[in-house]
Amino acid sequence: MGTALEFPLVAVGLYALGMAGAILIPSETDYTWFDERDDTIHQRASGVTLAAFGWLAAIVFPSLVALSTTPHFEWGPATGTLSITTTVVYLTYGLLVGYYQ
Repeated sequence: MGTALEFPLVAVGLYALGMAGAILIPSETDYTWFDERDDTIHQRASGVTLAAFGWLAAIVFPSLVALSTTPHFEWGPATGTLSITTTVVYLTYGLLVGYYQ
């Protein structure tokens, strides 16, 4: 909200308060915030998310490469950043799978 109102320091302050609350509230209460059921849900959701974005990337990026050979498309900052970010996410995932195996 602070950034939207063009007060970046307010945004950083709100973020810091939110992070402090996220750390303090669970540590100061007896409520169980996360258990094995939540872990199962998290694993399924993250697996489906990675698979969905993986398939999307497998379709979109070859299409963009093919389009870049025509005068109708040029790689810009947004598409370049998207391709690098996707590559980094999946490389990190692959490395972590190897590490945890």
